[in-house]
Parts: sequence; C-alpha cells; structure tokens
Amino acid sequence: MPTTILSEKGQIVIPAEIRMRLGLQRGDRFEVEARADELILKRLPRNPLLDLKGAFKGPDSLIETLLQEHESERQSDRD
Repeated sequence: MPTTILSEKGQIVIPAEIRMRLGLQRGDRFEVEARADELILKRLPRNPLLDLKGAFKGPDSLIETLLQEHESERQSDRD
C-alpha cells in the first residue's frame, strides 16, 4: 500500500499510481472529511466550463474585439 508524508505546510502528495488510477488532474478539488483516525478525500465534480479555457482562443482577444466593435458603433452614431 502506498504511503505519503505530511509536509511542514500541511500538504500531502497523492502517489502517482493512485492519481493515474483515479484519473486525477492538476487543479482537481476535493472535499475533506475527518472520521476518527481517517482522512477522507472526495473529488468534487470538475467545472466543464473551465475545461474549455483557451479552446477558442483566436488571433484577437474577445475584449479587444468588443472594444473595436464598440468604437465602430460610436463612430457610426456620430456620422
């Protein structure tokens, strides 16, 4: 059975074989529960929107595009 050590900062490392078996990824969040002498970690559901971060990245940022459109609309309103 794999073991781990608690660091000075209160951190533990989940052994690689367990991370792979459970499909754990960086950024996964857990609910932590203490029962007697047991520590129980329950993985929380991943946010599917966060998985899309950067997937639709184009040459221009969305903010730049919106600012340009806004400026164009202001110019056409002036004309």
